[in-house]
Amino acid sequence: MNQRNQLAAAAAATAIVIAACVAPGAGGTPLVETQGGSLTALPTATTTTTTLGVPAGPAIAPGTTVCDLYDTEVVELGEVASEDVVEASGIVASRVNAATYWVINDSGNDSVLHAVGEDGADLAAIAVRGVFAFDWEDIAVGPGPEEGISYLYIGDIGDNLELRSTIALLRFPEPNLEANPVAVTEVETIRLSYPDSAEDSEAMWVDPITGDIFVVTKRQEDGRAVVYRTSAELLESAEPAPMTAIAEFEFGDKISVTAADITEDGAVVALRGYDEVWMWVRSDMTLVDTFAAEPCQAPSPDEVQGESLAFVRGGLAYVTVSEGKAKPINLVSPTAP
Repeated sequence: MNQRNQLAAAAAATAIVIAACVAPGAGGTPLVETQGGSLTALPTATTTTTTLGVPAGPAIAPGTTVCDLYDTEVVELGEVASEDVVEASGIVASRVNAATYWVINDSGNDSVLHAVGEDGADLAAIAVRGVFAFDWEDIAVGPGPEEGISYLYIGDIGDNLELRSTIALLRFPEPNLEANPVAVTEVETIRLSYPDSAEDSEAMWVDPITGDIFVVTKRQEDGRAVVYRTSAELLESAEPAPMTAIAEFEFGDKISVTAADITEDGAVVALRGYDEVWMWVRSDMTLVDTFAAEPCQAPSPDEVQGESLAFVRGGLAYVTVSEGKAKPINLVSPTAP
């Protein structure tokens, strides 16, 4: 089975698929710089809306967990071809461009958004104008101020020295690669504030149902990781928007949380460490009750320094990639029925 068929089979094996489509000329269309230096309006994505409520989630047999759905075999889809992707710290599946992942580098690199094919192909390098990449650590996709538009959120949330009491998310509509974009020129900076003191975080996601933002600390001195939530409503009314702690986990003093994602329908949340993947099936809208339950551990690909995880578009399968040059994109899929 070739790589494209493997991904198609992975998506078909899950019971939670939401279709997405491209809507040229939708409202709120961003201006981007294209090859040749001109500014043009890009078509962006519309996604099917979900009735506000807890999604049904995958079918799980009694006495088992969502993690038991996965095949333990890890498939290498291909190596990341771009020589500029040297410290992949975040990855997310595009909702606008088929068979495409958005990838960002860690701190010390340029403010560039990389489009990577599912086989690792170098599809585009798009400059993010007017911002400084202090410590980009994760990237997410989700709703935003314009209904029906798919937005990217780059999490400038890393802070090894724990000096920043506020962190920044960079939000803009997803570029469409058919327009050959070379730069995003309109970027909104969303600032969030921790309730007590600075934290070092590397994992985040945006709830596809509510638009709420979740940030998870990498690790505290006592081995705990804390989940912070910011309501979508606060993003428009407060600056910086306050973050509220809703859960904490005791993973151990040698385990760090390095990435996170949520399925496109919002039914399953995953966190990863360097050698671990934890999952929860959603049981409530705010995720407070969800995280009160014990997570299960899903298969974790063997990587040098794994700091990226993304669910495939419309599916329960997920991909991971390590920091470093020419690292493989690893696919973990549900067992075919």
